[in-house]
Amino acid sequence: MSLAIEAFVDNTRRYCDWIESDRHDVASVRQLLLALLQGVPYLITSGTDGCEDGDFPRREHDGWTKDVARLSDLPLQYYRVAFAPLAVDDESTVVGDVCDDLADIYSDLWHGLQAYDAGATIYAVNYWRDSYRDHWGQHATGAIAAIDAYIRTNGG
Repeated sequence: MSLAIEAFVDNTRRYCDWIESDRHDVASVRQLLLALLQGVPYLITSGTDGCEDGDFPRREHDGWTKDVARLSDLPLQYYRVAFAPLAVDDESTVVGDVCDDLADIYSDLWHGLQAYDAGATIYAVNYWRDSYRDHWGQHATGAIAAIDAYIRTNGG
């Protein structure tokens, strides 16, 4: 396995540990998210290890609800976000939720980590890459934008 993927796994563990802790701050999570995003281009594998999505545990809705509640000590939650940022003529926005973002990211990273720890490295790397494209990447970039705005306005 490449050093870049090993670094991504280490950053994934740090992020999951941070979510699972009982203290949360915006400066730490910003660093964790930026480290994760830096590793995304290196999530490259070839082949398959024969594993399927249902082979590894997932965070169910009850777990997600607890994860969101655990993040209630963050000093910000809601923010404004463009739903389709590349549609420059569309001025509509939606409300983002940092706690939801961080819990959704955790859910995807945690699932991949369950596979990785079970020895399904190729599945885990492919899952992290694909779920970044389809899901957690949008949550990460939205959360970083909101957290950066908060830190610039209020300090970290």
